[in-house]
Amino acid sequence: MAEYTVKDKLSFLKAAAGSGRRLLAPSSKDGRVRLAEVTPDRVAFDYLNTHLSPKDAFFPQTEKMLAFHKDAAKPGAFVYQPLGLDKIQPTVVFGLRPCDARGLAVCDRVFQNDRFTDPYWKTKYEGAVKIGLACQAPGPNCFCTAVGGSPFGEDGLDVLAFTKGEGLGLKTLTPAGDEFLKGLSGLESGGAAGEMDGLKKAAESRLPGPLDLAKAQAAPVMEIYNQPHWKETADRCLNCGTCTFFCPTCHCFDIQDEENERGGVRMRNWDTCMSWLYTIHGSGHNPRPTKTERVRQRFMHKLKYIPLKQGGACGCVGCGRCVQHCPVNIDIRAVAVDMSK
Repeated sequence: MAEYTVKDKLSFLKAAAGSGRRLLAPSSKDGRVRLAEVTPDRVAFDYLNTHLSPKDAFFPQTEKMLAFHKDAAKPGAFVYQPLGLDKIQPTVVFGLRPCDARGLAVCDRVFQNDRFTDPYWKTKYEGAVKIGLACQAPGPNCFCTAVGGSPFGEDGLDVLAFTKGEGLGLKTLTPAGDEFLKGLSGLESGGAAGEMDGLKKAAESRLPGPLDLAKAQAAPVMEIYNQPHWKETADRCLNCGTCTFFCPTCHCFDIQDEENERGGVRMRNWDTCMSWLYTIHGSGHNPRPTKTERVRQRFMHKLKYIPLKQGGACGCVGCGRCVQHCPVNIDIRAVAVDMSK
């Protein structure tokens, strides 16, 4: 892979936006930074992280999947038409923090695996060049290093960038990233890796050491499932779902048809395992009827089930959003410690 230096960030973003791709990047609006389609001059650099995770760019909160209408030639039959797959624009996503890119990689292994490929995710995710922006000044709620990540992590990225005054240092990580940067003007070869190593060590020194998850991940599922601390945590939880909607790796969804007498559309919407409605059966039975079952499911999924399914990869990436926004101050790190006792 290659290294480059860019003397002017704005010139680089203008070149990226002029590559025939739309530009998604962090932008400040109403005091919050969010990932949005913006012009290069509106890209924010002075931010800790986007308010919401960037997964919405690939897994929208609400997404039309298909339309259907009655078939005039065949009474009682319907015609189905997939929506959106042919209208997805090639995209360059700039400014992904490494924790969020790692979260996208976790979701990618859910939506694309050896048994199933979700075409709505695949078309958007694989059609995007993902350029990360290293976290050179981690915040007080950040703990990516505690769960195996790094503020200069590379998982899920095509290119990793870091700021150098008014410019950028760039390191390509995939053939897609290499090919994209080769097509841009104004890049100077070299000058990234050595400086990046020093900045990485400095940033990591500001973050907590790793959580010891080995015991919880090695223990039988039912041993963790039956631990007594779950009720204590659930007694504090409001089941508001804030943690799941802020989380970069949560991927639960519901599918609903919105109909009228002529036909309708099929919608996919984010859902949350913290809601009692999420698991209720058509019979009326609910296998997770209380907060305790739902709280346990969330943390077991992040710290036990995803590692089991994804070769040890943790389902928490340490972005700190759930810690920051939980109205009753439940901290996933404290729950991880309880699971490992």
